[in-house]
Amino acid sequence: MRKYMNMKECREKRRIIAVIGKNYGDEGKGLVTASLCSFYAHPLIIKHNGGAQAGHTVEDEKEGKRFIHHQIGSGAEYGADTLFSESYHPDLFQLSKEVEDFEKLFGFLPKIFAEKNVTITTIDDVLINMALETKRGDKRHGSCGMGIDECVQRNSAGYAIRLCDIMGKSHREIFDLLKKLRQIYTTFRIKKLEIDNTNPYFEMLNDENVLTNFAEIISKNIDLLRIVDADTDWLKSYDGIIFETGQGLLLDCDYLKNAPHLTSSKTGLSEPLKFLAKRNLELNEAIYVTRPYVTRHGAGPLPGEFKKEEFPNIQVDLTNEPNEWQGHIRYAYHESIEEFIEPVLKDILYNEELLDGREIKPSLAVTHLDETEGLIYFSDQNISFEELVRILSARFDVFYYSDNRMNMTKI
Repeated sequence: MRKYMNMKECREKRRIIAVIGKNYGDEGKGLVTASLCSFYAHPLIIKHNGGAQAGHTVEDEKEGKRFIHHQIGSGAEYGADTLFSESYHPDLFQLSKEVEDFEKLFGFLPKIFAEKNVTITTIDDVLINMALETKRGDKRHGSCGMGIDECVQRNSAGYAIRLCDIMGKSHREIFDLLKKLRQIYTTFRIKKLEIDNTNPYFEMLNDENVLTNFAEIISKNIDLLRIVDADTDWLKSYDGIIFETGQGLLLDCDYLKNAPHLTSSKTGLSEPLKFLAKRNLELNEAIYVTRPYVTRHGAGPLPGEFKKEEFPNIQVDLTNEPNEWQGHIRYAYHESIEEFIEPVLKDILYNEELLDGREIKPSLAVTHLDETEGLIYFSDQNISFEELVRILSARFDVFYYSDNRMNMTKI
């Protein structure tokens, strides 16, 4: 067994890798991304789906540091830059707090780049999201309350706000843009959703002070980004390019089996492959990440669910604390070997056209093995990691595992 790559190997050949959650999220994608970044001389993390709802934890026990990455790429602490691609929806209002916390912990500012046509989430997106989920009561979809779906809905209706639309604008100009958007879109959107004055968020959706505050903050926070044309030439300076995906395959917007408890983005290979196709680049590896058990933070079905108290070695997940929007994190067994690999096979099959005849044999990363003494929990039996590798050796190209909070090992 050995670490993923040493520095000499990294410099000899650029690698382009996608890190994808196999289940409902919280699999350990931040750990995998950061571990990869730590072995490259000049890595780039590309955020390509969703937005600030991600919560990817990187913990270095040796350094005694722990950071939850929402919009800054996991691995920025190891010198990685972050790029927001056009399919990502940043929350500029939240970004400054994350950057401040990062600088306080690590002593430097992370470099965050963005394509000019990136579309942002607005405060009204967030408020409508919260209002709608509150209105659903005990039939909630499991939303994070971060406005991602509302941003997607607004963009689809033709009212997108791009970074280039607000670059160099004063907070007053941004306020006027938001006010106009509220008049021509938000008013009709909340009427359609039947959000009225009985809803606790209705008043804020009609309060201009909310827009004023939001405009002032984002007019400053846009300066945290460096707008770039992320073409092939620009990417050449990076020896490791890692697509860090938010959430998991079972929450993909097209995984209708779990509708309506889905996210509003593609959580698999789609966006990385589209990004690379525009630049005539190819993906070298797709790493699908899972824990030895399944987790779900939010409403929706969870086959094989068990109580955490039944497995005292499973550690408290400090990143996924109970909250108003998603409740408690939940735990379950993997159903079967067939179910275990099904999302991966479907993701590859779904993207056959984008792969354009190129075969991609996926890799598998299993995190949190220290909590299960190296076992993978299935509904009918527990299987050792070594046995899982033997069973799936024909399906996956490379296997990784982690039995601590930082390093991934390759076998």
